[in-house]
Amino acid sequence: MKGRTEDRLAAAVSLVLLLTLAGGSYFLAEFAADRGGPAGIRKITHEPDYFVDGLVLTKVNERGEPAFRLSAERMVHYPDDGSSEFTQPRMVSLDTDRPRIELRATSGSTDAQGDETELSGGVVLVRHGSGADPDLVVKSEFLVIETKSEVAHTNHPVEIKHGTTSLTGVGMEFDNATRHLRLESRVRGYWQPAQPPS
Repeated sequence: MKGRTEDRLAAAVSLVLLLTLAGGSYFLAEFAADRGGPAGIRKITHEPDYFVDGLVLTKVNERGEPAFRLSAERMVHYPDDGSSEFTQPRMVSLDTDRPRIELRATSGSTDAQGDETELSGGVVLVRHGSGADPDLVVKSEFLVIETKSEVAHTNHPVEIKHGTTSLTGVGMEFDNATRHLRLESRVRGYWQPAQPPS
């Protein structure tokens, strides 16, 4: 009789241990699933995976010559879509065969491939002139740059100054390759002839 009681007690303890082990295993499996799977693997979310302070990046052309420089106070990268965000970005073209272009803004972001860059807050685009051709200066609060096509566009208000000529409007497209500038709406202009040298 005493042996049966001990057997039952041993069986009950074993059952409790097995249930505890099963419950713990279930809890760990659920916890791992919530974190993206097995230990060491986590779900990719729109949270930064790295950042760079004092960024300076130079892109070269097919001949290995500097073509473009990007600098920023800070860059933050996001792994879920490969995008990057910039604080105080500044972009400068370095191609000596073309007029120098400078861009600056308060903030910016670019896609994973760098094909499209959005700039916002005090955006200034300067296409430097040469000789008698004065600088072209474009100001807006938002601007999209398409890298491959060299097109800048916005649907926000813009101010444009080219020598003694100034224009304002809402919505703009500027093609750097063809030097074609188009304003979309509410266009106003001011032109003052250049003064002849005395």
